[in-house]
Amino acid sequence: MNRVIPTLLLASLSLAPASSFSLGGQLRNPEQTRPLGSGRLTVLLTNLSGGWLLGMGPLNGARFNVVVPTDFRPPVQPLDVCDGVSVKPAGARTYTAETLLLFNATSNSVATLVQADHPTVATRRGQWVYSDRTVTLRGRCAGLNTSYDLTLRQGWTGVTTENRDGQFRVMNATVNLPYWVQPVLSRDARATFPTLFSGQRSAFTTR
Repeated sequence: MNRVIPTLLLASLSLAPASSFSLGGQLRNPEQTRPLGSGRLTVLLTNLSGGWLLGMGPLNGARFNVVVPTDFRPPVQPLDVCDGVSVKPAGARTYTAETLLLFNATSNSVATLVQADHPTVATRRGQWVYSDRTVTLRGRCAGLNTSYDLTLRQGWTGVTTENRDGQFRVMNATVNLPYWVQPVLSRDARATFPTLFSGQRSAFTTR
């Protein structure tokens, strides 16, 4: 059963409404896709820790466009921040799209994609965060080297974490950082991530 799910999800993607949220990008090192083997490659927007498939789209050459259905509401949790950071208004619930994957259904191989200013020694990294309302985070974590200058709008927001000399700043994405293919993560993707590929936690099947 698991082996046909990626094909079914791709079929669902082609029917996604025009108003769906999407994020596009271009691989800076497309030659690194070769170890995944021949066959169609698909970019998956995921929350791996929870096994959720949030969005997907085919890789065309070096470019991709990942679609997240507009009517999908992620399983948000109360926003939890460190002491010293103000959150206005209070009560926001958020969810983070942790990981982008590049998947070859034919070879059952998968690699991670990172959005960063360098493939291995990055000073800036990108992520996407969903919020159930517009909320602003400002200030420095008490006793820590992390500060926030971030506004999450209702829906999905691009977030950049910058590391300068061990000081971390979390802020709104202002530059479209490039995407880098990492070494093959698994050559048995369906067994490595059974929940992700089961279809049970998918934006395309959960309404």
